[in-house]
Amino acid sequence: MMLRAAAAGVLIAAIPLAALLCHERRSIEQTRRELADYRQQAETYRQAHLYVLERDAVAGEELTAGMLREQQVQSQEELPGASLAAQEELLGKRLKVSLPKGAALYADLVYEGAPVAEDERSVELRQINLPQTLRENEFVDVRIAFPNGEDYLVVGHKRVYRMLRDEEGGTQAIQLRFLEEELLRYQAARVDTTVYRDTALYAVPYVGEFQQAAQVYYPVNPAVFRLLQWDPNITDLFLVQEEQERRSVLEAHLEPYLTTEPEETESPEAVSGEATTEETEEPLTLYTELPEDS
Repeated sequence: MMLRAAAAGVLIAAIPLAALLCHERRSIEQTRRELADYRQQAETYRQAHLYVLERDAVAGEELTAGMLREQQVQSQEELPGASLAAQEELLGKRLKVSLPKGAALYADLVYEGAPVAEDERSVELRQINLPQTLRENEFVDVRIAFPNGEDYLVVGHKRVYRMLRDEEGGTQAIQLRFLEEELLRYQAARVDTTVYRDTALYAVPYVGEFQQAAQVYYPVNPAVFRLLQWDPNITDLFLVQEEQERRSVLEAHLEPYLTTEPEETESPEAVSGEATTEETEEPLTLYTELPEDS
């Protein structure tokens, strides 16, 4: 009886022990599976070094070494541009947009060159003659040629950001960036192409980016000249006093090439068929007070 009781006690004690051992075994297997999954996920993570801002920065501000802080990041997704934006590729570049402190700096957030002016706009030029060899990112001058041989520089040293082509591959337009004053000068030149026959706008490419920009000397018409002086969107004005004098000389030279001659206006009497005679009229007198009675 004692042996039976002892055996029963052993069996009763073995049941929870076996359950505990099974639980521990399942926990170990679960831990092994989680560790394997973690290792597998760790292999898929990508490490990248990028730079973040040490302080707030505004659009157009030039990046310096004191503004950058290197930071290592891990991600299961590809970080576009992060690995390409090395420190040497960021220093001296300018921000396209304003960014807060701690913002990551990617290659597509910076540009090289002078800060973008507030009045700079992207324009498409269509009424202009283009060389067949022109390519994107080349620099061009926009010029105007008159039928008497006079040739003027309208807008100088502009990058061709895009060339718009038709289905057959022919160039329909080019995309440039103009300041407010440059846009008005170009519009004045377009008007001249309609006022004077055989007048054309054309683009002349530069040989290389190292060349100095040419000086603009095209004299705009008087209406645009006055507009340039009070346009509130123009930040820097390059007008000179002699410009309108040169315009008067130009218009005198181009008078034989006007597309339309001014029509002579007839008096109302001539239109109605009535005869007109010269009559002497007394000049109109303005009285500031009533005349005294005689």
